[in-house]
Amino acid sequence: MTVPVKNIKEAISFAGFVVIGLNFLITGMLINFFQLLLWVGLKPMSSTLYHKINYYLTYAVWGQMEFLAEWWSSSTCIVYTDDKTWAKMGSEHAILLLNHSYEVDWLFSWFLCEHVKMLGSAKAFVKKSFKKVPIIGWTALFSESAFLERSWEKDKSILENQITNMSKCPDPVMLHVFAEGTRYTPEKHAASVEFAQKSGFPPLKHLLVPRTKGFVLSVEKLRGKFPAIYCATMVFDTKEGAAPVFKSLVLGRPIAAEILVERIPLEDIPEDSDKISNWLHENYQHKVLGFRIAINSSFDKMIDIFKTEGKFPTSLPGHHFEGPIRSHYRPRRLWTLLTIVITSFLTLPTVCCAFYSLFCSGIVNVVIGVVLLGLVVVALLKLMDLSSASKGSEYGHSPRAKAD
Repeated sequence: MTVPVKNIKEAISFAGFVVIGLNFLITGMLINFFQLLLWVGLKPMSSTLYHKINYYLTYAVWGQMEFLAEWWSSSTCIVYTDDKTWAKMGSEHAILLLNHSYEVDWLFSWFLCEHVKMLGSAKAFVKKSFKKVPIIGWTALFSESAFLERSWEKDKSILENQITNMSKCPDPVMLHVFAEGTRYTPEKHAASVEFAQKSGFPPLKHLLVPRTKGFVLSVEKLRGKFPAIYCATMVFDTKEGAAPVFKSLVLGRPIAAEILVERIPLEDIPEDSDKISNWLHENYQHKVLGFRIAINSSFDKMIDIFKTEGKFPTSLPGHHFEGPIRSHYRPRRLWTLLTIVITSFLTLPTVCCAFYSLFCSGIVNVVIGVVLLGLVVVALLKLMDLSSASKGSEYGHSPRAKAD
């Protein structure tokens, strides 16, 4: 991945990102090492104490990434919901059911978690290969996200164990579920439309047909333990903000995210597995039931409304909104900024002294210093490349990908 800059300001932003990224690489590896020690030494003796300490260690990693959105690029994330739902968010375990349409939607879902003080306890279902990614994947591992192989025979037992562990966490957990299983691309959408037509589902205009098995199992295992599902439709206003790609954040271009959230009590979800599956499909489509159009805040319909009208509706009668749908926004919290300041104070003076010594010690050491800086840039670009849409799973290219 390359990061083209258009002017001096963006060149300075990228240089600053390299400095911030170097700090992230150093502190991330140190935090992962400490998490490993706690995983081996503390977790078997006291799972509760492990989770309490690991909450802050996880926040120290995710907070540095969230700094890029909140402070470095001054991006915004406006949440549309009713006042009662907004007041409850952050105080209860919940499943966060999201559309997976953009390169940075996962990062802005963390933005939402930071809004409601749940960033340190955010968890997700992610593909198994992600476990091998230094810092990001390892932090997700130690925070007990579920790593899946996209094979139901192997994934079922993994999900059962991880979901059970999540329900025991002492702090409120926000379990991210991207039911599409992969990020939207035109090629995957074409395969999704073909699959929907063959399976008798209405084709989705903006999304992929969701995979239901993991979601069904989650609902079954968390019923009575997690009070609610937050159905969240995420869109980006490209008229007011930059393109929703990681490069925009790196170069300091603000992104404008908007999320419509409907809180649905888990007890209102059907108990039969087939009905849960149908319920999920209905949340991804505009479905006609008899003479009544059941929008049910469906992701596809809400995205269509936003793209057509430039905003979300202010009311959806017959749904779970307990009052008018209003925009909610909390000012940037200082904690992500303080995370960067504190970690940089601990690492960068030593690093700067080391590079200064190299550049003042002859041509050979200068070359070594340049090579080291180059390796840092390559490592950071590689981490950025992990969020590229082309790196997603091969949706629709195999029977297994379609069947889930």
